Amino acid sequence: MFDPYVASRSAGERIEALYGRPVGELAAEAETDPLLYTLLDSFDTLQKADSAIPFYAEQLHSRTGPECAVTDTDAGHVVDAARRLAQAVTVRDANARLLGNLLRSLCRVPAAEPDPPQVLSPAVPPPVPAAAAARSR
Repeated sequence: MFDPYVASRSAGERIEALYGRPVGELAAEAETDPLLYTLLDSFDTLQKADSAIPFYAEQLHSRTGPECAVTDTDAGHVVDAARRLAQAVTVRDANARLLGNLLRSLCRVPAAEPDPPQVLSPAVPPPVPAAAAARSR
């Protein structure tokens, strides 16, 4: 059977793999990290579109099924459900494409090790340019 949530589930798994934590935990950091905010915002939009598709498809099916007679009053509801279904599919596809491209361009980087402490050498005066040395003679 077709899984209508495959796009958002796949994007969520990729975000979790990239950041190494569940999406729910990442929301607290989104305010300070613009890239993470963009990822989670697009992911949220993708989830809403994924859940809207089966809803509007069922609404459309219930009004146009073989046992239903479409009347003048039902025609507006049929058109509205079809328009909303098409809109949800368009939003899902656009956000899935955006997230897919963005996530493909990113990779997980291991935590940076701190730089070793710098040992300061005794102060050495800078070399004197040849022109200045010639004038002082």
